[in-house]
Amino acid sequence: MTTWDYDLFIDGRATASDGDRRITVVDPATEEVIGSVPDSTGTDMRRAIAAARRAFDEGPWPWLKPSERGRVISRMADILTERHPELHELIVAETGATVGGNNIGTADFIQCAGAVGAVRWLGANAASAIDWVESGLPAPGVTGLGGNILVREPAGVVGAITPFNYPFQLNLFKVTPALVAGCTIVLKPHPWTPLDAFEIARAATDAGVPPGVLNVVPGGAEVGDELTGSSLVDVITFTGSTPTGRRIMANAAGTIKRVKLELGGKSARVVLGDASEAYAATIGFTDVLAHCGQGCVLQSRLLLPERLRDAYVDGVHKAFADVRIGDPRDETTTLGPLIRAAHRDRVEELVQSGVAAGARVLVGGKRPADQPRGYFYEPTVLMDARNDMRIAQEEIFGPVLTVIAYDGSDEEAVRLANDSIYGLAGGVVSSDTNRAFGVARRIRTGMISVQTEVNGSVLPAAVDDGQGPGWGAHPGPIGSSGAFGGFKQSGIGREWGGHGLAEFTELKAISWS
Repeated sequence: MTTWDYDLFIDGRATASDGDRRITVVDPATEEVIGSVPDSTGTDMRRAIAAARRAFDEGPWPWLKPSERGRVISRMADILTERHPELHELIVAETGATVGGNNIGTADFIQCAGAVGAVRWLGANAASAIDWVESGLPAPGVTGLGGNILVREPAGVVGAITPFNYPFQLNLFKVTPALVAGCTIVLKPHPWTPLDAFEIARAATDAGVPPGVLNVVPGGAEVGDELTGSSLVDVITFTGSTPTGRRIMANAAGTIKRVKLELGGKSARVVLGDASEAYAATIGFTDVLAHCGQGCVLQSRLLLPERLRDAYVDGVHKAFADVRIGDPRDETTTLGPLIRAAHRDRVEELVQSGVAAGARVLVGGKRPADQPRGYFYEPTVLMDARNDMRIAQEEIFGPVLTVIAYDGSDEEAVRLANDSIYGLAGGVVSSDTNRAFGVARRIRTGMISVQTEVNGSVLPAAVDDGQGPGWGAHPGPIGSSGAFGGFKQSGIGREWGGHGLAEFTELKAISWS
């Protein structure tokens, strides 16, 4: 069995930690040790921040042309592609992502090749994506002698903190735009899944990223607080839970640094009253299969018209019978493991709270008897739930779907969907495109999909919902290639696309007379 052991990566090279403790990394499907990294200290983090600060202040990375930085990123994508077999093996071992079965959330489709493809696009298009960084923009309303331009410049030193669910993808989705913008970075991966971050740093260095521009320091809360509170760090970008996001905001407030947060979700998929029984029969069930439900954008709350309840019960029972739980390396597996035993315990506790509050387990709800090793949990559907239950309000982050029956009216659907502290993603299912878009506009969430029985998934530009200017003004994909982020306590700011790239720049006005 392959094992992966790393030292810290600071100032362009592997570096020993100031301490002697190490973090052991295990395969969640087998519970076997697959590698280790240093359990970093505050001193380690300060060394990494100092290296990133020096690399930014002394250059040359921030002042290269975007096209020059783009060529380095393109080489990085080539190197990652060449190393795909070993990266794929590492990602499966580290995260438990499946190699086959359901396509959404598998090791390659999102975690590995899909993420590298997005990096390749950004490298190839770096100059056009941020041509405004080089050339400046004329300032409106300038009068009198002289002139004025607006320019965008690299924001400075970025502290990036990432979660355990899609570590390779999310590390790349923070590191690459920051690099293209000209920033330097200290990356703190989650202690459960720290290994692939070092492979990203190795690829970046081999591609030509200068020493100090990208540093990797794993660890827990101590090193996270050191990073988010440092006066030498200009931007914090974090993906993870809402409680941790609140802590980061409070810690960063002392130095008034920019904070970009992509936090939790309890996204609702709304089945409208005009949907047919056949179309709605298993809506939402595949969401809980995607990476064992460990995804912030998964639509884990299903709002179902009362009249479709019986058809849905029948459909889910049939779908559940086809689920194969087990080794994520087996092409026929549709559901892999949760990341750790402690995380599975939390999922179980939340399911039990739902049952105690009156919800009914339709399918699943327990550990599979034929999997004695690994952190497996059956895909679970909870019927007869109410929107005030914990299972409807808290992010479970596991293979659990909460089904809430409602009267079928659009008004009640919108009210229930918006009754949440979160607003990350969502979906609307209908047989009428315009009706679906009308409801989608009223749901307070950062990303929402629309599905119709006739057209499948449709784009905003395809309809006129009659709700005023701006609708459909910027049609295009959401997610990794668009503006990824949420409303309310699901976060602040956006990732990827032009909006995400702008998060790593500062606007400067230069005038003369």
